[in-house]
Amino acid sequence: MIGVILWLLQRVSGVILVVGLFIHFYLMHFSGPEQLTHTSVTNRLSNPFWIGFNGIFLLSAIYHGFNGLWGIVLEYVSSKRLLKICQGLLFTTASLLIVTGIYILVISQT
Repeated sequence: MIGVILWLLQRVSGVILVVGLFIHFYLMHFSGPEQLTHTSVTNRLSNPFWIGFNGIFLLSAIYHGFNGLWGIVLEYVSSKRLLKICQGLLFTTASLLIVTGIYILVISQT
């Protein structure tokens, strides 16, 4: 059952990434250079919608990427000890990226 949930979350995070990527590309590359100034980015990040959007985009990207890496590890690593080491490394790295990303989102409020 857990495999089905992980499979579904991989697909859901992929859809979120595609939608988020279109929004990001439009906002950053096609809406004009005035959207890239420090003031406009700071104003955008003071809006709870954009904080939520960036948080969801961040979490879905990290989940999607690291779940994919875990699938590769499961496919190619046969040693149980090495599997646990890889699992620990992937979990630690993903956790650090999540904490760093959320810290940056929160610190941009001050």
